[in-house]
Amino acid sequence: MFHWIGHIIKTVIITGVIGSVALFSSLLDAMIGLVGRCSDRLDAKLGELAQASNERHRREGRRQVDPITLD
Repeated sequence: MFHWIGHIIKTVIITGVIGSVALFSSLLDAMIGLVGRCSDRLDAKLGELAQASNERHRREGRRQVDPITLD
């Protein structure tokens, strides 16, 4: 009887640990996906801002500064 109860408790604990790890893994995967989407949106917005800046510089006749050499 005690052996049977111990076996059930052990099974419940193992199942709980495995379930917790799977849940944590899913949450971590979802967070990584969310950060990736936010990063893609930020990159797109920064690209739009850079294009607008380049157009404004071109219209105003200002020389572009090379971000690598700063010339």
